[in-house]
Amino acid sequence: MRHVAIAASILLAAFHFWTATSGVFESFTQRNTHLLLVLAATTAFVLSRDRQVGDLRHKIMAVASVMLSISLIYNLVNADFFANRMAYVTPLDGLSIVMALFGMAGLLAVAILMMGWAFGLIIVVFLIYVALGQVLPGAFGHRGFGLSWIVDHLYYTKEGVFGIPLGVSATYIFLFVFFGALLDRCGGGKFLIDLALAMTGRLRGGPAKAAIVGSAMMGTISGSAVANVVTTGAITIPLMKRNGYRPHFAAAVEAAASSGGQLMPPVMGATAFVIAEFVGRPYQDIAVSAVVPAFLFYLGIFCAVHFEAVRQGITRSGERIEGGLWTGVLYLVPIGVVAAAVFAFSPMRAGVLGSVSVLVVAASYMLFRGEIVQLPRRILEGIEAAARAMGPVAVACAASGMIVGVLSLTGLGLALNNAILDLAGQSLWAALVLTMLSSLILGMGLPTVAAYLVQAGVTIPALVSLGVAPIPAHLFVFYFAILGNVTPPVAVAAYAAGGVAQADPARTGWTALAISVPAFIVPYMFVLDPALVLQGGWLEILVSVATAIVGVVALAGAIVGSLWRRIAFASRLPLAAGALLMLIPGISTDVAGAVLILIGIGFAASRPAFNAIETTSEERENAP
Repeated sequence: MRHVAIAASILLAAFHFWTATSGVFESFTQRNTHLLLVLAATTAFVLSRDRQVGDLRHKIMAVASVMLSISLIYNLVNADFFANRMAYVTPLDGLSIVMALFGMAGLLAVAILMMGWAFGLIIVVFLIYVALGQVLPGAFGHRGFGLSWIVDHLYYTKEGVFGIPLGVSATYIFLFVFFGALLDRCGGGKFLIDLALAMTGRLRGGPAKAAIVGSAMMGTISGSAVANVVTTGAITIPLMKRNGYRPHFAAAVEAAASSGGQLMPPVMGATAFVIAEFVGRPYQDIAVSAVVPAFLFYLGIFCAVHFEAVRQGITRSGERIEGGLWTGVLYLVPIGVVAAAVFAFSPMRAGVLGSVSVLVVAASYMLFRGEIVQLPRRILEGIEAAARAMGPVAVACAASGMIVGVLSLTGLGLALNNAILDLAGQSLWAALVLTMLSSLILGMGLPTVAAYLVQAGVTIPALVSLGVAPIPAHLFVFYFAILGNVTPPVAVAAYAAGGVAQADPARTGWTALAISVPAFIVPYMFVLDPALVLQGGWLEILVSVATAIVGVVALAGAIVGSLWRRIAFASRLPLAAGALLMLIPGISTDVAGAVLILIGIGFAASRPAFNAIETTSEERENAP
């Protein structure tokens, strides 16, 4: 079965590079083919695992995949008819309706197996609503739709399964996922971690800072928080523990830093491409808008670990990387190529050029080392890793299409939008808090792209109607869906990091949440002040960024309880209050915030110093 998985993965890669260079097929054909190839590779990989573990799960996966595959093949055989027919006007025959029901049932089952019951339950609720919502009273009732109409809308138009989300997956996303996987397998991932250690290893608490820098750089080639944790955490967490950080804190730092990887331009997570399509703006605009929020996210975490190092009396680690750093510097070239190509060409061409540049760099290194025979194996590993990563993304995009389709068919999106506005009392602050909570809850249990898509037709329109610009509104939901990875009680990234660090998962999750508090403030900042997403004049942008930096640093110091030394509550309180004021746009709030921060610093300077908590090597090894 593994040979089938590899063959399907190769076909998937060949299909995407062919269409990226020669032109995509008609959208219905492109999306069906993409989903069919991803499904074949993913199912074959699942079935190639140990059959003694989860055998029933394997059988269900096989049956569901066959059902969906039959439906997709039927669509491809009749692609010309479905692409040219008039939806809702040209009637569907009985076989088309049966095939659509087969496909949606199979897709729902695969989505549940890949992403859990929470996602499946949300889809089921929406499907029950479209079938029976006419019996509901008031604004949430709809006029009722026949089976043929529902199937037509959800499965044979671009409003449902084969809509915008799957369209993005079928064009842009695979190319960037493959670029990241290939760069990692060819040695680029190791180089980025080595570079982070070289940049920060000799600083105070250097391994923790290396984890942050390394996770940020790995974020340019990885769209998964858990994958980022496993990749960088295997190196940085042991270093942090040796440097004096307690295991749960080391794991929390890695979890928080890895979660922000999807925010990092130029290659952000898959969700960023979907946002670009929903907003109707080029991907380049989304990437540029995310620069400052991503910087503030990592600045907050960086300051938190630095102040923790001060508070704990952790010194410079003196960690050094093995070998010369310059031997891998050419791995920066592919990242530079992608960054330049994203702005000079289309995202599809940028993905192709990035992958080609990785191959050129890898081949050069391998020729120099006499290891060129390993290049085909590295390419195959990259193809396999990309196909595995695409499974949850493509299935989430396709399955979320059913939710989007129900919202557009029934008008439920508008009803929920009005309900949110009524619940919030037309208050922007209340609407933002409600949106944050729903994004965090969805982000806890769903992939980021699925959590975002559930919200795209519900809470985001409510924010826009209250005056929030479209890009900040979409990034607000995206940002908090990412932070769901470090929000207890689920906190999947924190639990993964806790496993690497052999630390208590619950304690790791709550510590990761505490470290991320400054990051929780950032989305409110760029919603209230669009200059932070680079909308406005340069002077306005510079002032906003400067005040935001001061606010984030001060807030991190107040939360941790140290600056250049440990500080008392009398200093922390004005620091926190001043930081929050600095985060609110306006001259008066900036001045008041600056005064309070200066008062907090003054208290810290005038009061007797608290002794840092020195840790011995034995304590570091046995720290709880």
